Amino acid sequence: MIVRVLGEGQWVLEPEHLEALDAVDVELENAVQAGDEEKMRDALSRLFDGIRELGTPVPDDVLAESDLVMPDPDSTLEEVKMLLDSTSEYFGLLPDGQGSEEPAES
Repeated sequence: MIVRVLGEGQWVLEPEHLEALDAVDVELENAVQAGDEEKMRDALSRLFDGIRELGTPVPDDVLAESDLVMPDPDSTLEEVKMLLDSTSEYFGLLPDGQGSEEPAES
C-alpha cells in the first residue's frame, strides 16, 4: 500500500506495518471523538513517525498513485475529524489489517 502524507511524500507500507500502527490509529480516533486536540496531535505525530520508520520512501522522481492519503501533520482536530468521517469503510485513518472493528471506548 502506498501512503501519502500531505506535504511530506509517499511511503510503501506492508500489511504487517499497518497492523503495527493500528493501536496508534485507534488512539488517534479516540482522541478525535473525545475532542482532545493535544492527544490527537500526539497520536498523529506518532503515526507519522511509524509510517516514516516502517515504510519505504517512494522516490520523488517516481509517479505512483496513493492508496491512502494521510492529513497534513499540522491538521486541526476538525480537519482530522472530517477525514475520519470520510473513511467510513474502516475505522481510523488506516485500514485495519484484521477486519474492521469498533475502537474500544475509553
